[in-house]
Amino acid sequence: MWIKAASAADVLSIVLSQLKLEAFATGAFDAGGAWAIEFPATDALMFKVMSRGECWLAVEGEPTPYYLRTGDCFLVSKGRSFVMAKDLKAGTKVSAQTLAHAKQENGVSVCNGGGDVLSIGTVFRFEGHFSEIAFRSIPPVIHIPAHLDQAAVLRWSLDRFGAEFHGLSAGRFLMMSYLAPIILLQTLRIYLASTKDDRNWLAALSHPKLSKAMRAMHTDYGKTWSLEALAKTAGMSRAGFALNFKKLVGVAPIDYLVTWRMQVACDLLQQGKLGLSEVATAVGYESESAFSAAFKKIVRCRPGYYQKHWNSAPDGPRHDLPNPHASPD
Repeated sequence: MWIKAASAADVLSIVLSQLKLEAFATGAFDAGGAWAIEFPATDALMFKVMSRGECWLAVEGEPTPYYLRTGDCFLVSKGRSFVMAKDLKAGTKVSAQTLAHAKQENGVSVCNGGGDVLSIGTVFRFEGHFSEIAFRSIPPVIHIPAHLDQAAVLRWSLDRFGAEFHGLSAGRFLMMSYLAPIILLQTLRIYLASTKDDRNWLAALSHPKLSKAMRAMHTDYGKTWSLEALAKTAGMSRAGFALNFKKLVGVAPIDYLVTWRMQVACDLLQQGKLGLSEVATAVGYESESAFSAAFKKIVRCRPGYYQKHWNSAPDGPRHDLPNPHASPD
């Protein structure tokens, strides 16, 4: 029996699908000797696996470095720089950008002669403003040592990903593009299973009561929701629901709902099949003017301008970044 994400009420699948999760860059490095590589902060999630060797990892915002061994993997959150090195005290560090344009062997960047450590990584990006809610409060780094029992679920995916990267089989890039999101999902699942006290969107998905309201907002975003109705759906008092939701997710419930509606609206506007009034109705607004005001507040331009700009561009602009030419009117 086939099921759709919405019918399965799987919020994580719904959100990542709507955010158009994409592994847009994959690379590897082979390092040797006294090496140190510095990776800049990016507006994306960065995942790496240690295919061979051992080294240190220092992530911005983390007071204690990690020691990585063969088979370990880690995910670095958005806006965090990090360093991988044989010795973190090494005075000279090569930047990842410089290394990417340096000597390569079979698509692998070679640092300091190579031979000791081999690491493969990929970068995940998303479309839309809702990603700020979903991923802004995850830990600076999620480290999964190879010896953990939970890491066994990742082993096949990581091994297959590495084999495809180094191989020459037909369709290897498409295979990696499918494997990478699976690896990310498995990593997030392991994190969810191991966390107890973290306060973020991912933790809220596992909350026995808040998750009910979140599921309702994501699957029935066109409904005229009130704070009282959402609290009732969660089985909580109005005050308790509002307090606990903001404490865990980081934003008030109605602000959360509006941001999600604008995420969906952007997708509908990109498709170009509905008029503005129809899009407004689809995402829960009785008037086009109310929808336009909410859209402008989140996306920073009018929906009509957004739709015209998207459909007139050859490949379409990414709607997660403000448009410097967007008209306020």
